[in-house]
Amino acid sequence: MHDNLSRRRFVATGLSVSAAASVGAAASVSGIPSNHAPANCTIGLQYPLHLALIDTRFPAAKVFGRTMGLRGVTLARYDGDVTPIWFHKLDPVWRQHPLAVAGLTTEGALFCLEQMAWDYGMRVAYRGFHHGLPDGGVQHLLESSARRPQDVKGRISGLQPWPEDVAELIARIDEPTTAFPSDPQGRSQANYRTRSRSTATEPHLVSWLIAPKNWRSPAVA
Repeated sequence: MHDNLSRRRFVATGLSVSAAASVGAAASVSGIPSNHAPANCTIGLQYPLHLALIDTRFPAAKVFGRTMGLRGVTLARYDGDVTPIWFHKLDPVWRQHPLAVAGLTTEGALFCLEQMAWDYGMRVAYRGFHHGLPDGGVQHLLESSARRPQDVKGRISGLQPWPEDVAELIARIDEPTTAFPSDPQGRSQANYRTRSRSTATEPHLVSWLIAPKNWRSPAVA
């Protein structure tokens, strides 16, 4: 019963935001990897980072994924439809363990995942909007709880590709306050603008960290 309800809710949620999905994205370059084993990589986090989700249609997401992969994080690649990631990699794991997950995806994909994550006591702890500009630059708006401004302040240097900065930003979040306030006044925000080395305008992407609502450091054996 729960399986059917979960599936219907996720599909319905996906359909409700399909109109906002990116149009004209590049063709898929990769399917779902065969390795389904959960990662147990803490990097800078005080809780294991289970997966990094990347939409392989977008070059920036692939750079983000490469940086996460170098840190030992398991990648979950998809090409526009995040539904298989949910059913095969997130739902089965979150039923047993509230593991943290990060990503660089479209806003529609995050919306779907955030809605379903609530059922498992998971919340968005960090979010960054990355909007392509007509001149080839990228505007960034990063958000965290106002209690943790250090998670977003001074985090994009412009000295390396911005997806690398964002991946390292997430890796440095060592005590996230999950479910940052819905009231913008309770959030810390940081704005940046970077140049893109690509001649094509970057799509609107969002970076994020979803973590357990009741954040606890793993018990030390």
